Amino acid sequence: MSEAELVPIEPDLVGIWRKNVWWFGLRIPFSLELVSWATMTAALAPEFHLDRYLLILLAGFFGLIMGAHYIDITSSKEKYLPYFPNMNRKAIRTVGILTVLLGLAVGVYMSLQYSPWFLVFVILGGFFALAYPVEKPKWLHSYPGFAVGWGFLPALASYYVQGLRVDLVGIALAVFLAILVTEMHHLAVLTNEKEYGRETVQSARFLLKLHRGAAYAVGLVLLLARLI
Repeated sequence: MSEAELVPIEPDLVGIWRKNVWWFGLRIPFSLELVSWATMTAALAPEFHLDRYLLILLAGFFGLIMGAHYIDITSSKEKYLPYFPNMNRKAIRTVGILTVLLGLAVGVYMSLQYSPWFLVFVILGGFFALAYPVEKPKWLHSYPGFAVGWGFLPALASYYVQGLRVDLVGIALAVFLAILVTEMHHLAVLTNEKEYGRETVQSARFLLKLHRGAAYAVGLVLLLARLI
C-alpha cells in the first residue's frame, strides 16, 4: 500500500458518510465525543437534573452538531466539494443557519426556565457556531478558537445549568476539556497530512480511536452513575 493510499484527505468519508453529505455533515465521531464531554461535566456538577441535561444536548445538537457543521461544509468548499460535487450548498447552508437559530431558541427557553445568566452561554455559543465555520473574524478559526467554542463553553454551560453556579471545579473541568478537544483536533489533523509519514499517521489514528473510546466510556459511566 502506498503512502498516498494510506493517508486519505478526509478519513471519515467512508460508507454512508461518503455517499450522503447530510449524514457526513453531522460529523458523528467528533459529535458523539462532544456529547460525552458535556455529559461528563453535567454528571460532575453539584446537582443533576435530567430535563436540563436533555435540553442542553438538544441545544448543542441543533447549534453545533448540525448548524455549525453544515455551515462549515458550505464555507470550506475547496475541502468538501471534491467529495460532494453535487451537493446543494444553498440548502445545506440554509439548514445550518436555521438549526443554529433553533439551538439558540432552546437556549433562550432554558434561560427563561432556569436562569437569565444562562443567556451569556447562549449568546457566546451562537456567536461561535455562526462565526467559527465561516472564519470571520479570521483569528477565531484557530486552535484557541476551537478550544473555547467546542470545549470550554459547552463544558461550562453544561456544568452551570445543572447547579446554576460557576465554581472552581466547573472552570477546571472546562479548561481541561478545552485542552482535550484541541488535542483531539490536532490528532485528526495529523491523520490528514501526508508529509508526516506513515508511522506518524498510524500512531495518530490509533491515539484518536483511543481518545474517542475513552470519551464515550467516561460519559456513559458518569451518566449511569447519576441515573442509577
